[in-house]
Amino acid sequence: MNRKMMFLIGFLITTITTQSQTQRIDSAAVYILNKTTESLQYIKSCSFKSIMTYDIFNESLGLVKHSVNEKVSIKFPDKMKITSTGDKGNRSLWYNGKTLYYYSFDNNTYAVTDAPKSVIQTIDDTSKKFGIEFPAADFFYETFLDDLKSEQGTLMYLGKTILDDKECFHIAGKDKNKSFQFWIGNDDNFLPIKMVIVYTNDTNKPQYEAVYKDWVINPDFSDFMFEFSIPPKASKVKLQPREEKK
Repeated sequence: MNRKMMFLIGFLITTITTQSQTQRIDSAAVYILNKTTESLQYIKSCSFKSIMTYDIFNESLGLVKHSVNEKVSIKFPDKMKITSTGDKGNRSLWYNGKTLYYYSFDNNTYAVTDAPKSVIQTIDDTSKKFGIEFPAADFFYETFLDDLKSEQGTLMYLGKTILDDKECFHIAGKDKNKSFQFWIGNDDNFLPIKMVIVYTNDTNKPQYEAVYKDWVINPDFSDFMFEFSIPPKASKVKLQPREEKK
């Protein structure tokens, strides 16, 4: 399954020699990431903030940093709301178990599309069809660790470190296309705190960084907060399929 963060890494639990490279997998790193996945599979609802920065190449300036801030609220199995602000515009997504609504605050326009019956299926379907990215999406997939093992690469546990006054497990790795790092909270929930990717196969080596903060586990969300109401004078538009985007 080709999802945004799923082209980060690939691992096996033991060290294997192949024709192209030697694969080194640290069992401690696998254990920590597996605890993250298991933890997120058991929760009933959550909210968190995502602060993302990414590089785009400019002919005159080289790599230029851009940023997006997002607030995410999820009620499993079939409710989600995301509000985004930043260089990609100010917008929101509402998903109520049947329909996905996309609203642009900048243009006062909205779009509607039918959606699958679960948050995970909706994330997958919408990403493939429309190229809409969802923060921290891959951590919520039950097959996250299996997907990580499906590629060759290196994954190492580097020890504990402090990030924003929080003790974290620091994990790093690389494959033939990129290097990456994860910071996972050292607490009962093993929640993701930060991720960095460097695309080493690109001559310019652009970076992607995401910080996840203000996690709230199992809040009591009402179904009403996931229903979209058309704002006054808003115009309806059509979501542009991924293949049609420039």
